[in-house]
Amino acid sequence: MARRLRRGAFLHTLLGAMVAAVAVTGLVAPAAQAEAPLLWGAHPNPRAGESEQGATTRLETLADRKLAAVRLFYLWDSAFPSTYENNLKASGSTLVISVKARRENGTAVPWSSLATAEPGSAVHADMVRWAQRVRDWGAPIYVTFNHEPEASSNRDLGNAAQYIAAWQKWVSIFRAEGATNAKFMWIMTDQSFWLPTTDSRASYRWYPGDDEVDGIAGDAYNWFTCRPGIVNAWKSLRQIIDPQRRFWLDHQSEELWLTEYGTVEDPAVPGRKAQWYRDAQALFKEPDFAAFDGVMQFESVPSATCRWSPDTSATTGTAWREWGQDAYYGGTGTPPPTKTAALVVGNGAAPAAVDADIADRLRNRGYTVTILDDGTVNAADVSEASVVLITQSIGQAQIGTRLRTSTRPIVLWKPSVYDEFGMTAADGNTLDGTAVQIANAGHPLAAGRSGTVTVTSATSALPRGAAGANAAVIATVSGQASLFAYQAGVAMPGLTAPACRIAVPMVSQGIPRMTADGLALFDTAVDHAAAGCP
Repeated sequence: MARRLRRGAFLHTLLGAMVAAVAVTGLVAPAAQAEAPLLWGAHPNPRAGESEQGATTRLETLADRKLAAVRLFYLWDSAFPSTYENNLKASGSTLVISVKARRENGTAVPWSSLATAEPGSAVHADMVRWAQRVRDWGAPIYVTFNHEPEASSNRDLGNAAQYIAAWQKWVSIFRAEGATNAKFMWIMTDQSFWLPTTDSRASYRWYPGDDEVDGIAGDAYNWFTCRPGIVNAWKSLRQIIDPQRRFWLDHQSEELWLTEYGTVEDPAVPGRKAQWYRDAQALFKEPDFAAFDGVMQFESVPSATCRWSPDTSATTGTAWREWGQDAYYGGTGTPPPTKTAALVVGNGAAPAAVDADIADRLRNRGYTVTILDDGTVNAADVSEASVVLITQSIGQAQIGTRLRTSTRPIVLWKPSVYDEFGMTAADGNTLDGTAVQIANAGHPLAAGRSGTVTVTSATSALPRGAAGANAAVIATVSGQASLFAYQAGVAMPGLTAPACRIAVPMVSQGIPRMTADGLALFDTAVDHAAAGCP
């Protein structure tokens, strides 16, 4: 059948429905805004003494904005809608609701009974009732039948075949009842997209089909140490959701959502959760991940061991608010100042592919890029740049001391010119390997990483050097500094730093050879330098 509305047209219909609602109810309609590339929302979880509305207001106060999407959970015989949901509709929030095949008293509603339900039966009437309530609610809404069906908590409800049949019956009833305002969101755990096809929980076994689905979604968590008796490796959001993205590549007519995400704090590395949020904020702007239509923070219950909430520390709350204020996510804060990068390369007229890749990455991350030749560049050429980057392709003789005394922040990864820039007493060197060892996990340049961090996908010549006594050494390769920095005004081995200077473990093969962690270190160094190395 023909594909249904994509999100942009869907939400345009939402505005029309809200205008109609205003005419009838007298409610004040929210001001129309340009659609953000991605909906940014949450599942608010009430704390002691809070109502659902109070929990939503608390999160919106923290974010200093409205939640564009709100995730809500219902049991089979739950009431819908309430004043709370109607308030969300009036304020312009898009609802993403999940209805589980279990009654409020805990009784299961087996999927097989739904799949075979005939008109006149009690469970068929229940499905009709849900369809009519959603239809009569009168605004576009995302509806999920039994999210995370493969999870162990749903084993008493049936198997994959019964789930798919029940899903299809659910969708057919909604369509028969004229609930054209509903989009059907299929939601799985992030683990299901990782599992081999031989595993009964693997995502593809539970997929109802493109004609029965409007959105493919995952619930994604960085568990780390919060599961009793289990220690998981710290994972970035990129690592967790990339398998879901790759699954979606075979179903690109559907929307792509992250309906739950969360991470815990790392008590040993202050600021690591905040950096996880910053990495996630940057992630969805990358070409491979720009297909996502919505991302939603999950709030855990206050007593939970796994504290997913975005205010578990002051720095975490700030990072989450900055994410929400980003215009890419519909934020209303003041746009950040324009960032400019001067990229100094070996051939300014015809940059090598490795340099072009770096320029593209900078542009995708919001930088205006000027490419300059190592043989002609001078301090005046870079005097207005937020950050200057010296690539591996430059020649030692060509660059010489042209930018040695530049008063702009500089990031470089050509070890043979560390001494030209005064950062080491002699040339740096390289050592073949794939990983660096984090020496100062609490430093902003560590990007929330700790321990041994694999930065390249294959053995490569990792740059390093003998950093001076006043350098902040963040990461090493076999005992020598590979990621190190000097603040403006401190004594380096060759001169007093005119501005901050940062050496990074980028390799000559460039971005294609770097891992997600390696690129996170690189991106963080560039952003830190562009901000003046605070």
